[in-house]
Amino acid sequence: MKQMTILTLCSTLLLTACQREEYNMQGKAGDIGDAMEHCRGLMKHLTERGTSISIDNLSSRATSEYYDIYLDLSDTKQSGYAQCRVDAQGKIVYHVMRNFRQKSRSFASS
Repeated sequence: MKQMTILTLCSTLLLTACQREEYNMQGKAGDIGDAMEHCRGLMKHLTERGTSISIDNLSSRATSEYYDIYLDLSDTKQSGYAQCRVDAQGKIVYHVMRNFRQKSRSFASS
């Protein structure tokens, strides 16, 4: 019985340690600049260290209900883009990465 308890405890600790921290999708409700920084933070969280993340100011736009933010992504091996939608309350409600690999899974198209 004691061995089963120890095994369960070790398994739980191992699974907890392997899980990646979740990114808080709720950000500051403000202007398009706040939405851009919030999306940049999400992309930084999702990509490997050393990934260059830049905002595409010409493609990004604001409506009365949401902000559509477009970002260019690149590292030494690949380049791609991302889209992020932030609602008027500052919450990221949609995001996608194209032609770029995430930390543990890929959205890359073939």
